[in-house]
Amino acid sequence: TEVDARQGEILPFHKNNRALKVAVLNPKSAETRKILSKLEASHIDVELLICSQTGFDAVVKWYQSNLIQRKTIQLEDHYIESTDGNFESAFLGFQTLAENIYNLTTPEALNEIEMSALKVKASDIHFQPYEEKVVLRFRLDGILHDICEMEMEPAKKLVNHIKYKSGMKSNLSHIPQDGHLSFNANGRQVDLRVSTVPTEFIESVVMRVLDSHRGIKTFTELGFDKYAESKINSVLRRKNGMVLVTGPTGSGKTTTLYSMLAQLNEPERKLITLEDPIEYHLDNVTQSQVASNSDYNFSNGLKALLRHDPDVILIGEIRDFDTAKLTTEASLTGHVVLSSLHTNSAVGAITRLRNLGLEDFNIAASLNAVLAQRLLRKVCPQCVKNDETEIYNVEKLRAAVSKVHQIYPELSANITTSAITDETGNDTQHHFLTSQLGAGCEKCSHTGYLGQTVITEALLLDSQTQELIAKETREKPLLEAVQAADKAFLTLFEDGVKKVLQGETTLEEVYRVAG
Repeated sequence: TEVDARQGEILPFHKNNRALKVAVLNPKSAETRKILSKLEASHIDVELLICSQTGFDAVVKWYQSNLIQRKTIQLEDHYIESTDGNFESAFLGFQTLAENIYNLTTPEALNEIEMSALKVKASDIHFQPYEEKVVLRFRLDGILHDICEMEMEPAKKLVNHIKYKSGMKSNLSHIPQDGHLSFNANGRQVDLRVSTVPTEFIESVVMRVLDSHRGIKTFTELGFDKYAESKINSVLRRKNGMVLVTGPTGSGKTTTLYSMLAQLNEPERKLITLEDPIEYHLDNVTQSQVASNSDYNFSNGLKALLRHDPDVILIGEIRDFDTAKLTTEASLTGHVVLSSLHTNSAVGAITRLRNLGLEDFNIAASLNAVLAQRLLRKVCPQCVKNDETEIYNVEKLRAAVSKVHQIYPELSANITTSAITDETGNDTQHHFLTSQLGAGCEKCSHTGYLGQTVITEALLLDSQTQELIAKETREKPLLEAVQAADKAFLTLFEDGVKKVLQGETTLEEVYRVAG
């Protein structure tokens, strides 16, 4: 059994050991009595021995130089990528972790969690505290899954270790903190963006996995159809103007912005980004990260970037009036500006910019395009089958199918109607759509889904739309004008229905994400 003399705490030891020899300098010290009380409370027999300061220091030095170094080297830093992605196998592995948590050091436990999250392509790692336990959860394809439960004591050590590794203040647990840590896997560095929030019990921790190895995808690989991709390519060929990608957190906005940046990344252009945080590292791009705990923010950072003679600027997010104003000014003075905004729809971005304080004529003059997007889970190709899904609003679905059919004549829907007797004996009409669903298999961990695809509203502003914006046209009539002028414009729901008819996703998934 190992005693960490530097911190005065007993390191994890095997649960079956019931006897312990402890060497101390002063058996009457308060710290020694505290440790002995913990051992006695755990029904462990203790034999107390006295040692000299010289001997004690020698053992501590040996421990620091040999044992800690050996354990650090033994941490797992590789895995077979061709076998990853199976959530069930990782889940079973975590049951073993939960059962043997007392036999693992805190660094080893964190390493197991990090590597397993990477194997199953988790986007976030959650430590969610309750009164007597902490639940470890992974977000996979946008959905949270419970992995295992941890007892409070080892969970506290794990949280403190994460805070220490992330550069946070370990002695502060009553305020939120943000940090950053990284680990190596398969010879590359994987970054984790860490956030803690105080709770009634211990701190809640969420770690966002930023794995640049996943690479920059093309618009087709992300799931944009040929019409949306054509609009994006068209607007990226312009020499100036602003392009916005909108949607809630976790809708893939940053990934789409990076795909645009990669398309614009040519030797004759100067590309600069201002991000929070930097999620992908790109060659030939100057990338700068704002600091939430300093005076370097999006607003004054953008002022500095404009003095570096950029052709293309990526601003991670427009959050306030100052950033919005500087962004529009940059787009009007010969720069291509890419950024993101939190809105529910493409046309809603106009309203959001107005609410931030921008004048309508500036919005009309600077904005080239808006992409509103969401991420849907895709049907697992290994267990796909034809089945029926009940329709919540058959009129709305039929209208969406009709719009999709106008653009894609080869797509159609098989809608059936059945009379179902309710508890009172009355017959009610229920409508069903026959489409492809995932039955559930080992590959998709019996969820029926595997991977994600994007649905989008691609609004490309023409002179007519810009004129309507300058005239302060409200959101609903503006949308109607866009739909009348652009026959290929699909709402998020309509684009989701299109992917259902193409067999990529399910109607239930469209209802969940797009309403």
